[in-house]
Amino acid sequence: MIFDPISLTENVTPAAVESKLLSRDHAVALAMALHLNEFALVRQVLEETPFASIAHVVRAINSAHLEWLMQMLAKIMDTSPHVEFYLEWCLEILKMHGMHMEKHRTSFMRAFRALHKIVQTRHDDVKAICNQNRYTLDFISSQARIKKNQQERDIVGNMAVS
Repeated sequence: MIFDPISLTENVTPAAVESKLLSRDHAVALAMALHLNEFALVRQVLEETPFASIAHVVRAINSAHLEWLMQMLAKIMDTSPHVEFYLEWCLEILKMHGMHMEKHRTSFMRAFRALHKIVQTRHDDVKAICNQNRYTLDFISSQARIKKNQQERDIVGNMAVS
């Protein structure tokens, strides 16, 4: 957890974060929310950031807040149905700040492990759903073929009788 009282001013408040979100200044809103160190506020900023703006917002993240943000992403992804959205956040963080994280690998290991664990869990869940859907589609397809073959036999049988 990072609490940076030096960066806090009277202007950095939850209301100011809300104001920045309303004015669509997501990068500043995230920076303020990270300075306040409030999980619910950071989650709100992340979720209200448009998908197309994620890369821009990630560029503005201070390297001192990266580890905590990654921990929060792992925690959010554990319960959120928006897997692709949060994976995009993770991908952009790795693209923009990967060199810094590589240089300071030991300080990010906890966050990397947390993200890896949740991404692997979500992968396994999606894989199971996809496999089940594939088997269901195979069953439906085979039933359609059986019904089509039965109808063709019925037509041929009716023509032979006539």
